[in-house]
Amino acid sequence: MAAKRSWSDFDLLPDGCSSKKCRIANPSEGRSCHSKEDDFEFEVPSDTEAAILYLKALVPLDKFEGKIPAIILKHQIYCVVKDRTLVDRQLNTLWEENKIRLFKLTSGSDEFGILITDEYISHIKSRVTDTSILPAMDKFTNDVLPNHADVSISKIDITGKFKLSEEEITQLVNTGILTTRDVGSWWLSIPGAGIFMKNFSNGRKALIQMFKKRKYREILEKDLLTRKFDSHSKLGIRYHVYDIIGADFVKSVDTTSGQLLRLDIQSESRARSKR
Repeated sequence: MAAKRSWSDFDLLPDGCSSKKCRIANPSEGRSCHSKEDDFEFEVPSDTEAAILYLKALVPLDKFEGKIPAIILKHQIYCVVKDRTLVDRQLNTLWEENKIRLFKLTSGSDEFGILITDEYISHIKSRVTDTSILPAMDKFTNDVLPNHADVSISKIDITGKFKLSEEEITQLVNTGILTTRDVGSWWLSIPGAGIFMKNFSNGRKALIQMFKKRKYREILEKDLLTRKFDSHSKLGIRYHVYDIIGADFVKSVDTTSGQLLRLDIQSESRARSKR
């Protein structure tokens, strides 16, 4: 099992609660944090929750002008929390509790994006320009999301169980909240996802090309992170480094000079063949 991480491991301690001030209360009495200067408590996140907070903080939302929320990739979490079984178990719990939403990406058959549910709801509401869609939006956020954890939804469920009309379904499709999966079913989607996917795909491709141009197809991580990358992707090079490691396109090797990233040709070729 992965070693327990604290907020300080991810530099995400709440304001006024540094690693020196903050302590975990008696485990038998629950997980909380107390400050000698402030009388408050907060719930300590699981390893996976803390990783999600860290990774989403890497997304430079200001560069996207509110057009996309902070989307992270499921496999990126494996770079932060090494125990994949633990990650999958904790993700399932967060998903079942409707704290996060998973979305199918078009980049590969087994790649999923993750959004914190409250941030997803705020994002889709920010996209409303026609008030006539509000009834459909309310049904989706108040009825569908809390009671439907899947990444897609069938016509039987959306019209029968959740009572959305054909017109309301069309409104959600036009807003980008639903996208067609096949006849009689839709993917739950993120409005503006196309902007994210363009940057994500271009950045991944550019980063892999950097490795292919090297003689031994390897680069020290610390050297790689100094590269300018905005011309390829607004998501930033660190975001993409977590992507290619988590997706197993590169292997990370300990060296006396730091972490060495080496391109795995077979993994990269398999991923390209799926597209």
